[in-house]
Amino acid sequence: MATTAAPTEFPPLATTREERGRQIAQRGGIRQLGARYLVPSQSPDPSVPTYLVDVVARSCTCMDWELRRLPCKHYEACLSWLASEGAMSAEAAEAALPKKQQSRQNWPAYNRAQTTERGRVPQLLHSLCLGVPDRERASGAPGRRPIPDREAIFGLTMKVYSECSGRRAEADVAACVERGFLSRAWDANTLFRAMESPAMTPILTRMIEEAAGPLAAIENEAGQFAIDAIGFRTSVRRVRDEKEVVVERWYDQAHKGEERRSRRFIHDWVKLHAMTGTLTNVVTAARVTAGTGTGAGDSPHFIPLLNTTTRLFTVKQVSADKAYLADEHLERVAAVGALPFIPFKTNSREMDHPNEHWRRMWAYFDLKKDEFLKHYHRRSNIESTFGAIKQKLGDSVRSKILVAQQNEVLAKVLLWNLTCIVQAIEEFGVEAEFSHLVMS
Repeated sequence: MATTAAPTEFPPLATTREERGRQIAQRGGIRQLGARYLVPSQSPDPSVPTYLVDVVARSCTCMDWELRRLPCKHYEACLSWLASEGAMSAEAAEAALPKKQQSRQNWPAYNRAQTTERGRVPQLLHSLCLGVPDRERASGAPGRRPIPDREAIFGLTMKVYSECSGRRAEADVAACVERGFLSRAWDANTLFRAMESPAMTPILTRMIEEAAGPLAAIENEAGQFAIDAIGFRTSVRRVRDEKEVVVERWYDQAHKGEERRSRRFIHDWVKLHAMTGTLTNVVTAARVTAGTGTGAGDSPHFIPLLNTTTRLFTVKQVSADKAYLADEHLERVAAVGALPFIPFKTNSREMDHPNEHWRRMWAYFDLKKDEFLKHYHRRSNIESTFGAIKQKLGDSVRSKILVAQQNEVLAKVLLWNLTCIVQAIEEFGVEAEFSHLVMS
């Protein structure tokens, strides 16, 4: 009986970066500098600088590594060079390198937090809402008594937490009445009106700050904070341009119907500007604007977010990307006793800049670039925070009106902070006490 030959296992094809790395290694010029390696640029231009590669920490000073945080062509060039110098394969050279120590997750605490989160978040939210004062109503005012602000905030936030439409979330709101968190089961239209109220925006913003307060003791140990912005897609569509294009729908393909002419639409979005702690990923300050137009830029929100954070937190370091590079930002960071870690642009002035804080940061960046970038890359924590918020609470908003969209995003951030408290309770034994008034 003939035996079937085992299928041949072909080695994986080399990626573009691996191939370019081999070309750099073959061209030569790689030099060892202590435990690191100087790798020349692939560009023939002699003015292009060399790059410093650390094969142990798996890092490089090039822009590709800074953006992707993954092996670049210069790192692959080092592996190929080590393989050729040591007469071993690139795979063996990489396997022989000491592995970077990875931080370990406290899985027991994480599991307890995740399995009890749905029951504990409403409790924390109710405790936080107790600090919301009710607005005074004029005596003898006609009509029914409006929903109290604390119950409006609680109801609309729980509606967002359910990730359901307002009508489908009524069952979750009714369950909160049974647990004593609400005086009555408010209907969906009442919560819709609360979501569309501009009066809810400052309350939600202040509640986000207060919800971050219990984690100040943890974040203040390192004092490392990061700032960035992210967009949330809305259900509102607008015309991209006035040109009509032909689109073919599935109905037309299946039933041989006529091609229909339609306009090319894109979804609008709202923008979340936030500052977070890099240890617990809690949001210390937040603002929400329209996706485009006046006030949507990143830079104008730097100082307000920093000032808000300093109310309850001790800020020692601030990491931000190049969009926040400005004289006034560096001066404000220095005024609160912190160090800025904002990378420079290609056309940035160096030591001849008139601002002393600019010159001081440039000297740090130029003389201790590895240490500077290590602090700067704490900024990746805020990107992880944004990704976690979208994964847990949704990457879009249901509301149609801009004010309601802003309040919905703020409710997502508030819920995220409460989940951070649940995690900190299990991992660090934090006591969640909201001693501050939400609105002074």
